[in-house]
Formats: sequence, C-alpha cells, structure tokens
Amino acid sequence: MAFRDLESNDYAGMFISGGRAPEYLRYDQDLLRVTRDLVAARKPVACVCHGIEILTAAGCIGGRTVTTVAKCALDARQGGATYVDRNVVVDGHLVTARTWHDNTPLLREFIKLLKASLR
Repeated sequence: MAFRDLESNDYAGMFISGGRAPEYLRYDQDLLRVTRDLVAARKPVACVCHGIEILTAAGCIGGRTVTTVAKCALDARQGGATYVDRNVVVDGHLVTARTWHDNTPLLREFIKLLKASLR
C-alpha cells in the first residue's frame, strides 16, 4: 500500500525497520502522519537501527529513552530523546533496538506490547 492510503486505525502497531531506507522515507509526509497517529494512540511501535530517523522526523521521541545504531545516536538526541547503548529499550509503548543483531529481544518485547494492547 502507498503511505497515503494508510490509516492508523487499521493497525495494532508499527514496526520500523532499519537500513538505508529511513534516510529517504523520513521525508514522506503520509508516513510521518501515520507514525504520529500510531504513537499518539499509544499503539506498540518497534524500531530498529536507522528507523529512528523516521521517529525523529515525525517528532515522536522527545522525552523518551531509546537505543539505535551508534551512528544514529545524534538523530535520537536531536529528536529530544535520551540515547543509551543497550540491545533493546522499552519506553512505554515504544521499543527500540540497535541493529538486526538485536532482533530477538526487540521482537520479544514488541510481541509482549502487542499482546497487552489487544487484551
């Protein structure tokens, strides 16, 4: 689906992957709208690696504690978050991880948040 066709009410949560794509996707206003809506609705959001660039661009991490790949720590701080170097960080309904190497703990925590939100 195109980002413009997404409605946050249709989703239980959001997984933001890393890699180089977020560097370009963070300019898509429809993606940022959906991201803001999901975060505002307190739906579970998981983010790994460079995905923090999307959360920062959407203005969704101010006052939060997050982790990300070390080279994106500046992006996290510029978004108003406290950056920590841990494999996974859960802050409310937001769960972040450094790299794909941390996918197991990231997904474990994300699934817990999803299950709790669907009760």
